[in-house]
Amino acid sequence: MPSIRKSNAAKTAAALAGATALTSTEATAAELQKQPGEIKIVAVIGHDVWHNGVAAEVGIRRVFASKKDWRIIAVRSSSAFTADLIADADLLITSKASVPDHIELGSGLIAESAEPGGLFWNNENINAIIDNVRNRGMGLIPLHCSAWARSRKMFDFLGIEPVMHRQVQPLWIHNINQDHPITAGIGKFMINLDEQFAVVVKSQYTDTLFETTAMHDKHEAIGGWSLENGKGRIVGLLPGHTPDALNTREYQEILWRAAHWTMRRNIDAYPEG
Repeated sequence: MPSIRKSNAAKTAAALAGATALTSTEATAAELQKQPGEIKIVAVIGHDVWHNGVAAEVGIRRVFASKKDWRIIAVRSSSAFTADLIADADLLITSKASVPDHIELGSGLIAESAEPGGLFWNNENINAIIDNVRNRGMGLIPLHCSAWARSRKMFDFLGIEPVMHRQVQPLWIHNINQDHPITAGIGKFMINLDEQFAVVVKSQYTDTLFETTAMHDKHEAIGGWSLENGKGRIVGLLPGHTPDALNTREYQEILWRAAHWTMRRNIDAYPEG
């Protein structure tokens, strides 16, 4: 009898897991459409062998927790992303490497094998993102490894050439642009551990927001930039490999302000605590 109960419990758990996955991946288009009076933010979060997607999503949600009319729809699996999802979005935040998902998270909560998933930075998705930013005015914030999209079209759209990171080490954030609303008034600060992704700015219309110095190898790089492209605004922020970045008060405020700026909204004071 105990073995039967255990088997039934396992089957029940598996069924619930399957139902949960089905609900999240087959949500109707109506449920995901922008609702009256809300700000719709789509966040594509990478869950792979190099990045902590849970920490990234929690950190992003924490930054905007006080904005009760800002709805954040997290896309945790590349295969779940569609162009329709951002067709009415006010802002797209990406924290996604240019590799296929190592595990297809939409397969359920209980699994006996690790099935690989899809690739987010494909031509279809890149075209949809560029169209929504350039022609409709959607804001775009590519975080951390998003700059390494391995797409010439995306690099040109972002106005940069990416430079691969080095070792994980403390980062000193400095040369902060005091003339830009995203960074004005923010002083130098430290991120305890991070990867120092870098970019070479190639667009004459780009503003550098801040620079980084890696504390171990003393390498210096651009760490944040902003530009306008068509009707839209873009802010690239490179820190974010470890939870330390989004746990740092100054970096939280930069992300907060970047979201307002890209959506052409008045920048509210970042709430204390």
